[in-house]
Amino acid sequence: MQSNNWFNRFKYIQRKRVFRLITLLTIFHHTSFAQKDPQLREALSIMTKASISGDIEGIISQISPRIIESMGGIDQATKLTKELYSSLIKYGVKIDSTINYVDIDVSKIDGIAYCFIPQVLVMSMPEKGKMAITSAYLLDLKEDETKKWTFINFNKMDQEKINLFLPEFNGKISLPPGLEKKP
Repeated sequence: MQSNNWFNRFKYIQRKRVFRLITLLTIFHHTSFAQKDPQLREALSIMTKASISGDIEGIISQISPRIIESMGGIDQATKLTKELYSSLIKYGVKIDSTINYVDIDVSKIDGIAYCFIPQVLVMSMPEKGKMAITSAYLLDLKEDETKKWTFINFNKMDQEKINLFLPEFNGKISLPPGLEKKP
């Protein structure tokens, strides 16, 4: 009888946690927070909406020109991004919401403003009622020549790749905690 009581309390705690998670996701559904810079908030909102809706042109418009160039130009970047979204659709994965949070000061190196934006991505999976929740980072850049904020998906980056794409940052940037020790 005692163990059954423990199980019921455990179920109650689990329900409470799920309820809190659902409440938070409902409150922050399709939301971006970037409180330090209004231009950054606007660019992040555009990127978030484009990512959720699968708007390839909207996504490409917000990607750093450095990344687009490394992908082989705008046409190749568009093609690769379309392929990525097509594969998500093919496998039944849908980005439901993205929660971005920045209450971080923007830093500057050699005329390039930057900050790291932590994200939480919520995706529907093909199995009924299943979802995936994952975290990620965007590296946000505002270079003098573009005069607008652009983004680099930072999840697959390490210090070597940062040095390749942003030689100005070589030895001058600290990675966010948790990214420094990636395998």
